[in-house]
Amino acid sequence: MKKLPDKVGRNIIQDTEFLKELSKCVWNLEIEAPEFEEKWNNVLVEFKLQDHDWLNLMFEMRAMWIPAYFRDVFMGGIMRTTSRSESENNFFTSVVNPHVSLVEFFMRYETALDAQRHCQAENDNESQEKFPQCKTELLIERHGSEVYTVSVFYEFQDEVHSAFYCCGVDELRKEDGIDVAIVTEANRRRKFKVLFECFSHDTTCSCKKFYRIGIPCRHMIWMWKAKNLKIIPKQYILDRWTINATQKPVLDISHEEDFIKNIREFKNKIEATKNVTLEDTQNVRSSEHDIEMLIGCSIPDEILVQPPKVSKNKGTGVHDGSGTSGSKRLKGAKEIAVGQSKKKTKRKCSGCGELAYHDIRNCPHKA
Repeated sequence: MKKLPDKVGRNIIQDTEFLKELSKCVWNLEIEAPEFEEKWNNVLVEFKLQDHDWLNLMFEMRAMWIPAYFRDVFMGGIMRTTSRSESENNFFTSVVNPHVSLVEFFMRYETALDAQRHCQAENDNESQEKFPQCKTELLIERHGSEVYTVSVFYEFQDEVHSAFYCCGVDELRKEDGIDVAIVTEANRRRKFKVLFECFSHDTTCSCKKFYRIGIPCRHMIWMWKAKNLKIIPKQYILDRWTINATQKPVLDISHEEDFIKNIREFKNKIEATKNVTLEDTQNVRSSEHDIEMLIGCSIPDEILVQPPKVSKNKGTGVHDGSGTSGSKRLKGAKEIAVGQSKKKTKRKCSGCGELAYHDIRNCPHKA
């Protein structure tokens, strides 16, 4: 979408409603794929762009980038992969850089994870000790404040508030023992179909927000309110959004008991090795000792492989091969001339006998 001005021309973007109409079509999360295709074609016909090669190419690969094709795919609220990538880059660049060694990277990586776990612990404490204020009298909202984390609850609370004050029913009927409601919203023409099964409390909505984000939508909450439910049905509470999410297993591992047993044995072995090493070094810890423990071997008595000598490049200083650079650096002819012109007095060169800004060491007449 950011490439539109360059692809279709800035005149049509600035002088018409093309970008506005196409954006309504592309970013609409409440329409199905056939409706999107119809709206896309209508926009292109209206602005006479139906033969545009780039737009037709984008339409051919629509299933890979148009949100209408991902409405029922769970993404946890992350619609753009760059958001997750930028978040990871920001996290890791604060503790590592491209110049650290592999061993140092692992050590800094552990430090970064410790900081992240500390932040997680603070958020867990806030969610467990603080209960946000409810905006309605619905018991479902109070139940949400008890099970969801603070940040997720605020999103859920917005849906509850809209269900309580903005949603109504246009039609209510039964089909094969299932309650069907056509839910409307204030100041909106679009209607949403909600299905509710009384025995299991299974609920589906045509907006598909729950399948996409994992938080019940306002239309589902309206149905639960109409059915006088006191709590959120358990099948609509995702563990990842709850206060106790980190206390539950993430993966369903077969032979779980054997797996845990092997992990504990491995942990005991590592701790035993660590204790022996600590006794040998008389409880003296150092960065070298930590590195030895990490890579599983000791520093050799004789070092055969040395760091390579760094070449002398212009502007990098004079290197002595030890990894440090001197205060001098190579200068260009222009920079030398400027520096000499700033000197106050000339001196007599013992080589050529002239009054100049050089001496016998750098005399231009020296053979």
